[in-house]
Amino acid sequence: MTRQIKPVTNNSEKQQTYAENIKKYNSAMKHGFYFEAILIDYAMIEDRLRSFIYHIGGLKTRDDYVIEKGIVRERLSEIVNDYKDEKENNTLGISSISGKMKIIRATLRWASEVESTPKDKYLKTLKSQYEGQIDIGGMLDTLDEIRDWCDYRNEIVHALMNKNVENVDEKLKIQAARGMELARYLDGQVKSLKKWNRIRRSLGYKE
Repeated sequence: MTRQIKPVTNNSEKQQTYAENIKKYNSAMKHGFYFEAILIDYAMIEDRLRSFIYHIGGLKTRDDYVIEKGIVRERLSEIVNDYKDEKENNTLGISSISGKMKIIRATLRWASEVESTPKDKYLKTLKSQYEGQIDIGGMLDTLDEIRDWCDYRNEIVHALMNKNVENVDEKLKIQAARGMELARYLDGQVKSLKKWNRIRRSLGYKE
């Protein structure tokens, strides 16, 4: 697929993009453009989930769109197979929010339930970083809430013309505000996870 919009190419551009979209979000909330605010919420949530997977070594570079082959894919496949929700499949696709959340949720469950220290270097580092830097319980609760929030967002996007107008208007502002709260929480967890960059360093990846 050919890109129609030029992507960011470095951290400086990424920071500028975030700053500009936060300005747009604040303006949208101020003036009642809640659909635009929800669009920005969704984009930020998806970006922060992707960044989370990047910092657990799932992506070798920020430009990758598939889970890295080799030891990381093998270990994540094993974890997803054992700790995913019953109705979820075993694939490691990250093209959707649900795919990203499945991987993250499974690794969080694994880290909280496995009592012994793994001998595998990657898993040992992953578990150590989760236990030392991540609010595992809070993350699991937040992922559940993001799933519910996304269900609402999908209803609005795909079936707006079939919804009661008063009910839509009543909930839009609340959901737009909550979406940003969820995105900011994820951002804080990503920043904690990347501290010292131990997981990616254990794999020999560049920061």
